[in-house]
Amino acid sequence: MTRFSSSLPVIQQPWVLQLLLVSNVLLWENVYPMPMCPDMEGYNEMFIEDLFDHAIVTAHYTSNLTMQMSEEFGMHFAHSLGYKSRNSSTCHTISLTTPGSNEQIQQTHSDVLLKMMISILRAWYHPLEHLVHAVATLEGICETMLFKVKEVEEKNQEILEKIKAILVRVYPGAEENVYPVWMGLADVRSANELTRHFTLSNLLHCLDSNTDKVATYLEALKCRIIHNNDC
Repeated sequence: MTRFSSSLPVIQQPWVLQLLLVSNVLLWENVYPMPMCPDMEGYNEMFIEDLFDHAIVTAHYTSNLTMQMSEEFGMHFAHSLGYKSRNSSTCHTISLTTPGSNEQIQQTHSDVLLKMMISILRAWYHPLEHLVHAVATLEGICETMLFKVKEVEEKNQEILEKIKAILVRVYPGAEENVYPVWMGLADVRSANELTRHFTLSNLLHCLDSNTDKVATYLEALKCRIIHNNDC
């Protein structure tokens, strides 16, 4: 799975630039609204294309934040991690069978992709909660990284609610799939510093990979559902 390098058409729209500006202001001013209960009625009032656009912009913004976090952590703790490399096979979401190429994505049914993204995002609810606490106690990490982790936690929930709204709109009555449970809390709280650093490094790597997948799948689904694959 490769990260998109080109700008999205929706990013050129004025409301998108305002959304990104507000997000950056919140990031630097330490303002983090409390997660709200899903307002499905509010989402139902939106055109489905607008739902996709909002979800895509937020997903790419979140993906960029997670990439920055992973790189920043690596720069600070590469010396302690030594030869131990991060391995995606140790991600707690590895049990989810996810398409890894454009061809595989195109062969996956839309409802399956939507449920898959919901499972990925729900699987990060508790890990992100503990990641915030873990980063807050790290020595040598600048405050901006903690702000980014908090914002990713918020954006993860925001993207989840939008995708659930899309699923209900496109497939009324569809049921969500189960999601994998994270079992890494003991390692995050380990008394061994190397274990903690390696666990956090791998967790950030997995988060980066998963957020990129969600952004990629959303792009593909918008093209398929809204534009009938004529993109």
